Amino acid sequence: MSDIAIQLDGITKHFRRFRSPGLRALNALGIPVPAGSFDTFTALESISLTVRRGEKVALIGRNGAGKTTLLRLISKQIQPDSGRIRVAGNLEALMELGTGFHPDFNALQNIRSALAYQGVSGAKVAQLEAQIIDFAELDDFIMRPVREYSTGMYARLAFAVATSIEPDILIIDEILGAGDAYFVGKSIQRMKELTSQGATVLFVSHDMSAVQMLCDRGVWIDGGRVREDSDVLSVSKAYNAFIREEEEVRLRMRSMTLSRSTVREVMKGEACEIYRFVGEDLHVPKKPFLLSGVRFRAGATPWQTMSLSNLDDTSRIIDEPGSTDWSRLAVQGGKLSRAFSQQGGRFKHAPFQIDWRGLPSHDRKIELTTRGSPSSDIAFERFDADLGRYERLGTIAKDANWSTRVFDVPASQSSRQSIRETASFELEPLASIDRYGDGDTRIVGFAFFDIEMRRRHTLVSGEAAAAVLRFEVERPVTNPVGVVAIYRPDGTCAMQVFSNRLGDELGVLQTNGLLRVRFTPLLLGPGDYIVSVALFKALPLSSGIEPPAYDLHDRCYALKVLPPAGIAVEIGTVNQPASWDVLNDRNE
Repeated sequence: MSDIAIQLDGITKHFRRFRSPGLRALNALGIPVPAGSFDTFTALESISLTVRRGEKVALIGRNGAGKTTLLRLISKQIQPDSGRIRVAGNLEALMELGTGFHPDFNALQNIRSALAYQGVSGAKVAQLEAQIIDFAELDDFIMRPVREYSTGMYARLAFAVATSIEPDILIIDEILGAGDAYFVGKSIQRMKELTSQGATVLFVSHDMSAVQMLCDRGVWIDGGRVREDSDVLSVSKAYNAFIREEEEVRLRMRSMTLSRSTVREVMKGEACEIYRFVGEDLHVPKKPFLLSGVRFRAGATPWQTMSLSNLDDTSRIIDEPGSTDWSRLAVQGGKLSRAFSQQGGRFKHAPFQIDWRGLPSHDRKIELTTRGSPSSDIAFERFDADLGRYERLGTIAKDANWSTRVFDVPASQSSRQSIRETASFELEPLASIDRYGDGDTRIVGFAFFDIEMRRRHTLVSGEAAAAVLRFEVERPVTNPVGVVAIYRPDGTCAMQVFSNRLGDELGVLQTNGLLRVRFTPLLLGPGDYIVSVALFKALPLSSGIEPPAYDLHDRCYALKVLPPAGIAVEIGTVNQPASWDVLNDRNE
């Protein structure tokens, strides 16, 4: 007898996405529909996977990655478009709440119906019935119709029934997410018992702690393909790192006003910078602004030309229909050009990117050949990754004539450069209610860094991190006190650190410089926070009265702290390390 429970060879599955339900119904009835009435979505592509008997395999991935489609194929609910699937043994699948039970039957009636469907009869029915009722712990609701059940109660009943007959293969797709923590733990223990008897488990969950409790192997599905297949701890760590990176992309999307794919591409390129044209008050000009040429150089290097047509170059126009407002390349105003005009883009700008790789970081210039918009001035801006916003490089005035102009590009900092270079950024202007102090010493830069000293908007609880502030000195100051205060959204102070807490002194600050505070590790629990940063003239720790400040930025910065890998239980505001011992009466 083979020890292989599930064998997948080159599985591919496509779905047609129709423009209307009516077209979908016609297709289901076998009536031909126009080819243009649908598009084809590839849910899985060339998936090959072998699962041996008794293995506990977690399928990990984001929503829409293809996990549920894969389970539906294995459970024979749908058929693949290509490839071969072999399943050896009795399979039980728990995949969707609301399927398998009659809503008007009570729990007892549904239990008996399910057991009959599985071929159980006679005295065995009464024995399993009692086990199911005991495991589900529904008590007074056993005789109530299932339609009255909450999702958690339904999950209890469905899991108890599915595992009562000891299947050879058990498939669970997120159904336990509807249960409470007690029942999830109880269910995991039940699945461990089944696997100890030789059962195979395929488990889909976003709860990494539950995944690691139950499974010994992880398969990460991403975009319909197997991205990683290894022991569950290694896969969980890789997946959590990916999620953290995606969160960083999401936060940058807001400030860069670009699509996720473009932001991700820019983050990969160490030397790529984003530039854009934007109209007055961040609107698209009523009359088109035309661009017919972009050249760039650094130092004494030759001019390089950016293509307006090839969107695959690393230096290119960023043309994203629905997001940006570039027209197609065409002869306009007597020249082959692209227009910044009303194209329905939600971000109302016309961006492009330049790859400065291999060029000096000093004396950079960009030459633009443009025809101004007769209706409004057009700002030319560069995205500053450290500031997290666009900075203006110049303005192209209202004009209906073609002109060529060279713009100087100031040296910028990259999040991959040294900490001294990285921290050399400015701040957005703050309202007087957000910032106060006498200004003898001013904070002109602030950021958080992860364990690898890369600037981050997100940190991981329990890992090393740092905060760096850059200051400028108007006149020498003696022993100022640096403070970083982190607040919950409700205003409660979650954590506050002072440079003089342990008696340390910063000495006399005579020139501009940096201050760094290290968190080894960061004990702040997962959550969203608001951060204040300050330089005080003094800070008596025994006094509750706020002292005078050189510069204080009051709750001006956002920070997101993510949970450690594999931890889904509530940690709280403090991720406190602790050790446990068993004491007897003789211990003191």
